[in-house]
Amino acid sequence: MGWRDKLYPDTATFKFGSKTMTSKTLRIIAGAGISLAFLAGAFYKVRLPELWAALRGINPFALLFCLSFFTVNCVFRALMWRVTTRPLQQVAFSTLFGGVVVGYLANNLLPLRTGELVRTYYLAARTGIPGTAVFSTICVERALDVISLGLLLAAALIWGLRGIVPQTASVVLAAMAAVLGAALLLLTGLLRFNRLHENVQLPAALSRAGEGVRKFLEPVANLRRTKTFLVLTGLSLAAWASNYLSLLPLARSAQNCAEAALLLLLFINLGLLIPSSPGALGVMQVAFWTALAPFGIPKEQALALSLAYQGGLYLLTLAVGLPYAARAHVRLGRAAGENGRSLSGKGTGRCREPQVKK
Repeated sequence: MGWRDKLYPDTATFKFGSKTMTSKTLRIIAGAGISLAFLAGAFYKVRLPELWAALRGINPFALLFCLSFFTVNCVFRALMWRVTTRPLQQVAFSTLFGGVVVGYLANNLLPLRTGELVRTYYLAARTGIPGTAVFSTICVERALDVISLGLLLAAALIWGLRGIVPQTASVVLAAMAAVLGAALLLLTGLLRFNRLHENVQLPAALSRAGEGVRKFLEPVANLRRTKTFLVLTGLSLAAWASNYLSLLPLARSAQNCAEAALLLLLFINLGLLIPSSPGALGVMQVAFWTALAPFGIPKEQALALSLAYQGGLYLLTLAVGLPYAARAHVRLGRAAGENGRSLSGKGTGRCREPQVKK
């Protein structure tokens, strides 16, 4: 096994008879299979003339409104990132906003939702902050997202939102609680290991691991401040509210526009937890179809809305994200492939040593 295989487990190989495949290839095939299965279910018995008519009938101004609030969502997420990166380095807002959009762009162009890894690579390349610390800030954001999504699903279950199946929602909530519990146990273990690293002379290999853990925990420690936690919670809620408002125009023809947009918000974000092909193709179509069907929207119209929504996001993230990626000399495929080096704190050739401002 060469140096590249050791640094990047993505390139590990598996033999199937006389054929050899990398683990990365296997994951891409699995993601594509998931998307194809969802697409087959979504487009089964779809009347193509009605689908085309629904596509032609979409209001472009409603789609523009949707994309505008998606951009507002990116602004709030960049502000969240500014709060979590503040203990590491003062980073310009434009750099953080660009990183958020580049992450969405990567999710739209690369399989298996590798946007978080690309965001890590991007900010490490632009600022010199160790990749482990950058990844930690993104983990904080995603943990808040899972909590917000869980609370939203629980509220919808208690409220009796149309389209929510109580048994399924309870299973999803239990799974999310288990994931959060496992993450909390892992964080507790990392904190104990960090204290051991600070107080005991460890072997060289463990000492290097301890240094990586210390960098990872630095942004997390900032959450102990009540003011910081409240600011992050408020910004997270604002981001989710913007996301909800972006979906309202798409559900305007539903029997209850406000409830339909809420269910659509839930189903889209639950669907995004499923690794699939670029842009969550197939998963997004099923989310729109199943969320809007209880509110009287035909399947063809729901699928047309999903295609318009995805197409708009592709164009927006390409137009805004590509210049940021080019400015940072970040190639999306390379950024995703080199996440191992970035998370080990080695960054890229462009990275300088971070200058942390207290």
